[in-house]
Amino acid sequence: MTPLVSVHLLTYNHVTFIRQSIESVVAQKTTFPFEIVIGDDCSTDGTSAIVDEYAARYPELIKVVRGEKNGGPQPNSIRILENCRGKYMAALEGDDYWIDPYKLQKQADFMEANPDFSICFTNSRVEFFGDQGEPYQLNDGLERDVFELKDLIGEKEIWFMGTATLFYTMKSIFPVQPWFHKTKSGDIPMIMLAARFGKIKYLPDVTAVYRRHPAGASNTDHKDDAVFLENRIMMYTHLNEDTGYAFNKLFKRNLGGWYYLLLNAKQYRDDYFKRLQLAMRYIQLMYPDIPHLKEVFRDHIIPQWVMKLTRWLRWNLGLIKKTEE
Repeated sequence: MTPLVSVHLLTYNHVTFIRQSIESVVAQKTTFPFEIVIGDDCSTDGTSAIVDEYAARYPELIKVVRGEKNGGPQPNSIRILENCRGKYMAALEGDDYWIDPYKLQKQADFMEANPDFSICFTNSRVEFFGDQGEPYQLNDGLERDVFELKDLIGEKEIWFMGTATLFYTMKSIFPVQPWFHKTKSGDIPMIMLAARFGKIKYLPDVTAVYRRHPAGASNTDHKDDAVFLENRIMMYTHLNEDTGYAFNKLFKRNLGGWYYLLLNAKQYRDDYFKRLQLAMRYIQLMYPDIPHLKEVFRDHIIPQWVMKLTRWLRWNLGLIKKTEE
């Protein structure tokens, strides 16, 4: 029987968490058939044995897909999508889990009744592995329950949808764009690409737990690392193209924000000419409303020797006191 929903379960070295993750999906109560497609990215910590154990226990429910070697989250995600048969896809990562046995039923019911929506997400609980913080609910205080693509594009990155709660129409996300396998973020581009084809619905039910821990993907983002920042610039540039430049003004300011961070990337701190190039791109993207303009000129456009000479001249001409240097 063809499943209505495919559960896209992505895992790599989640031996501590994967059993709870799979159990939470197996426990789902639905009036329709669903499948679990587990992408195990050649784990080395015992995760693979647990995944295979569950696949043997539930052969009609669980399918495991692997590459020949570890390829990273995006190739693993695409491999899962290629094996999904459902009309809808529900996302889950191997270190998160679901706490509502009717999660899939609630989201499928909404999507079946509202074909003008391409994404549905719910509230989620954020838990810290170890003694890193107190649990909290991610979307408490969210003032709206319907969103569109334009709501996801800001000068700073906008993220308020727990990955473990995402539920998509399969036709809105697959086949994926050719550049997708290069991104360091999976859910953000997938959400934006899917939102081209419909609205986004928020259900207030707390259906999943998003677990934060040192090895989690959200803790590997480095806002002073050029590799990470340039990857984000690549991603948002492609998203602007793939949305037909319908939100070009919003995307330009978004990209400007990433270029501003890139000015202070550790790889370019001693490279004046590279920073000059980045500063000019930042100004071009943000024009005419350019935040941080004085700071950008002072720290990245005007050479430091000119700044030092100017201060020396002003001091010698008595225009500033020595203590003001």
